[in-house]
Amino acid sequence: MKDPSLPVQEAVFAALTGSAALATAFGGTPRVFDRVPIDAAGRVTARFPYVAIGEDQVTSEANACFDAASIFVTVHVWSRAVGKVEAKTIMAAVCLALDVKLDVDGFGVIGHEVETGPQHLTDADGLTSHSVVTFRYRLAPAAP
Repeated sequence: MKDPSLPVQEAVFAALTGSAALATAFGGTPRVFDRVPIDAAGRVTARFPYVAIGEDQVTSEANACFDAASIFVTVHVWSRAVGKVEAKTIMAAVCLALDVKLDVDGFGVIGHEVETGPQHLTDADGLTSHSVVTFRYRLAPAAP
């Protein structure tokens, strides 16, 4: 089976940027990145809050009768608002947008679930709230 990671990333990005709930949580167009902008010194230049499509991992679930894989996709929310309300509100909208059967080019989604999280953290700087969730999508190649 071909690697589903790029089509899944594209589907996740489309679901997040097209989510009315996420737009409401942001009070406008959501800022969603697969690579958060940084300056030459390595400091984040993106305006807070934002969502980052993070790590993914593909595992084969193929057998003699069926070609399938699971992909685990981690999504991060970053906020500098006081407290965790903003990060938790945005994460709730992320979960609404992604806990669905995504439209993945070249693949059929045969299952989806929240694998871990959401987890809500305070970064070491003491200022930044960071929420994390990992979704699992089970995929099979689309029928020709």
